[in-house]
Amino acid sequence: MEITKHLSNLQSDEILKKALLSSTKCVVRCYAIEAFDLSPRDVGSPSDPYLILKCNNKVYNERDNYQLDEPNPKFNKNYDFEGIFPGSSPLVIHAMDYDTLFGDDLIGTTVVDLEDRYFSMEWSTLREKPIEFRQIYHESTSLSQGVIKMWIEINSAAIPANEIRKWDITPKPPVPMEVRICVLNCKDVEMMDWEGTSDVFCKGYFDSSEEV
Repeated sequence: MEITKHLSNLQSDEILKKALLSSTKCVVRCYAIEAFDLSPRDVGSPSDPYLILKCNNKVYNERDNYQLDEPNPKFNKNYDFEGIFPGSSPLVIHAMDYDTLFGDDLIGTTVVDLEDRYFSMEWSTLREKPIEFRQIYHESTSLSQGVIKMWIEINSAAIPANEIRKWDITPKPPVPMEVRICVLNCKDVEMMDWEGTSDVFCKGYFDSSEEV
C-alpha cells in the first residue's frame, strides 16, 4: 500500500512538472448563481447589487443589470475568459452597490486563484466542478460582507466549443401550484367553553402573515 501510494505521488509530481513547463491556452468559465446577505451600502435600505468580473485584462461589468434593494440577488449567468497556464491572473469578482447620486460603492470582493485549481490533480480530475460559496470582503473590515454562490470550469482552448458542456442556469419560469390540506379530525382538544365544549376551527399560514 505504501509503495503504491509513493508511486502515485511520483506520477502526480511528474504530471505537475510537465504542466508547469508547458503553456496551455484555456477558457475559464465562471458560473455566477446568486449571492446571500450582502451588506447594505444605502442608508435605510438594502444595496442595489451588481457584479464586476475581471481576469486576464477582460472585464464584465453588469452595472446595467443592477437589482434594486436586493440583499440576496439572483445572477444565473456565465462568463468566459481566456488564459494561459501557467501565468493566468486570478479571477477578481467585485460585488457593487449601484448609486446614481453619490457614485457606486464596493460591497465586497473575492479573488479566485485559478492556477491553484488548474494545477490541482484532485480538482482537475473532477468531472463536475464543485459549487463554491465564497465570502466577500471589504478593506474597511475583517468581517464578511456576504457570500457569492458560483463555480468555475477551466478547459483547454484546443477543445471545440461544441464539445464543452455549457450548463443552463437560467431561472425556470414560475409554475402556478395549489396546495391543498385536508384536516380529517382532531384529538384531545381542550374544552374552552363553560359548558364543557369547544367550537373548533383551523387557521393556516403559508409564507406570509395572510390568514387562509
